[in-house]
Amino acid sequence: MFRHVVCFRLKADEKRKAAQAREKLLSLTAISEVRHIEVGLDSLKSPRSYDVILIVDFDSIKDYKVYDTHELHQPVRKFMHSIVETSVAVDYSLENAAL
Repeated sequence: MFRHVVCFRLKADEKRKAAQAREKLLSLTAISEVRHIEVGLDSLKSPRSYDVILIVDFDSIKDYKVYDTHELHQPVRKFMHSIVETSVAVDYSLENAAL
């Protein structure tokens, strides 16, 4: 199993689009390689908070690579890039994760 995690900090004037971002990210479940997807919106609003988190699970890194270049992913990526100030990502194999 392979996991892709991204935290997005939205531009100050785009914060109102967090719920729209969530819906667009959840639409990625239409990509058959996606095994599980979770999208959360920040509740605390602390100075160090990010606004949106995306967690996506795949059977393999190969499936992640299909997702990453998939035609359904590209318009979502374009939308996110238009509203995001910064993002951070972690991609890892669940077999290597500590339980």
